[in-house]
Amino acid sequence: MKNIWFIFTIYLSLFSTNTFGKVESQFKDTLVIAQRSDVKTLDPQKSIDTVSNKVINLMFESLLTLDENLNITPQIATSWEQVDDLNTIFHLREDITFHNGENLTSEDVVFSLNRAKSSAQVGYNFTPIINVQAIDKYTVQITTDKPFGAMFKYLSSVGGAIVSKKAVDELGFNFSQNPIGSGPYKFKEWIPGDKIIVEAFNNYYGEIPKNKTLIVRSIPEVTNRTIALETGEVDIAFDIGIMDRETIKDSSDLELLEVEAPSTLYLGFDNTNPLFQNKKLREAIAYAIDNESLAEFVFRGAALSGDSPIPPVIDVYNPNVKKYPQDINLAKQLMKEAGFENGLSIELWTSAQSTWIDMCTIIQDQLKEIGITAEIKIFEWSTYVTITSQPNKALYLLSWNISSVDGDPALYPLFHSKEKGMSGNRSFYDNKEIDSLLLEARTTVDQNKRKDLYFKAQEIIQNELPHYTLVYPHYNLGARKAVKNLVLQKNGFTDLAKTYVLK
Repeated sequence: MKNIWFIFTIYLSLFSTNTFGKVESQFKDTLVIAQRSDVKTLDPQKSIDTVSNKVINLMFESLLTLDENLNITPQIATSWEQVDDLNTIFHLREDITFHNGENLTSEDVVFSLNRAKSSAQVGYNFTPIINVQAIDKYTVQITTDKPFGAMFKYLSSVGGAIVSKKAVDELGFNFSQNPIGSGPYKFKEWIPGDKIIVEAFNNYYGEIPKNKTLIVRSIPEVTNRTIALETGEVDIAFDIGIMDRETIKDSSDLELLEVEAPSTLYLGFDNTNPLFQNKKLREAIAYAIDNESLAEFVFRGAALSGDSPIPPVIDVYNPNVKKYPQDINLAKQLMKEAGFENGLSIELWTSAQSTWIDMCTIIQDQLKEIGITAEIKIFEWSTYVTITSQPNKALYLLSWNISSVDGDPALYPLFHSKEKGMSGNRSFYDNKEIDSLLLEARTTVDQNKRKDLYFKAQEIIQNELPHYTLVYPHYNLGARKAVKNLVLQKNGFTDLAKTYVLK
């Protein structure tokens, strides 16, 4: 009898209970994260910004995905085979259910990829695809007009996410506010400017998230994100401010995750603005700016000085392009040759991010040394994304995040003449040789040849300066130490479905 009572006591000690027979979970019901702004859309085929993509990634999946080492791995597709240079067959999982209860089939894949192709926002990623065909209920064949070296990277992107055809047909435009995906979380509520709430999807084919609810809060002010993290108001905060990094490192309750990233921060010259059609003026501005000081004093080691439109973490980065080290005397001479010996006044645009404002303040001072008076104008992010896509604008600061980690998304959307405006080419750059190089690289599967083509393209871009790369910022996030299984990938994403927070 004593042995039985002893065993029963041990059994009870293994569990924490609120009432007899009700086992209390060791996990918090809710995981709360903070981002720097509200999302613009929850439709994967209409999203081009990182903030939106991180939320979309919770609810949607693609044929393929990238692991933490950025290697292509299966997701909705279990396997695939290349029939020839132009045709690839994908075999789909047969146990995937959308959040509306519908089974995911090849019909949804065909619909989604055709939808991606026709999208004004992400269509450039899928241009070489000329046909998507359902072979049977769970088999799809993709055909391209030419070999497509970056196809697998794009099929792993948010823009290539598979949506429910039935849901899009029924909801129409409202799908972007009421998304139906097949990911580990399903949409519950979006309060614009405040938060988005998603819930664990109990019919998910994979591991169901341990936290039942995930809340994504919009906290634009960087200091407020850190305070929310310190007080426990949020569990994870993305984009920790430069001045707050040490605070988090020194805290016994918090940790900082930081990685070198496929990200650039650049100064854009709108080539439809007659002022910036003057190459000598563009060069003068570049020579006036000290990129090293921006990396050191603004980012305090959380960025690398920029010298090419492709960051070093991407394997086609060219370290031998033309450099523009700060040279005030040369910049003044170029100003004179450009016809601005007596100086000029311009506007310098930025979003309301504190780091960007700090950068603009330093750039403003450095431009003043060569006779340029720059008036800084600050915009809220969603407004900024729109106005910088329009022609004939001022000098502007902007970032480009290359989540697919390939030369094609690093250059094609930013510099190909067909991608002017919202797609990415906000400098409205038009160069036939660049168009040809980028198209050839896109349609080449030989990775060594692709590298040569991207090297050449970088050389031309750095010589012509349609925009000027300033720094390569690191990605970071802060988290409470109760948060477990959290990995920050080099593309800036985290698999929050596998992340959980303990009580």
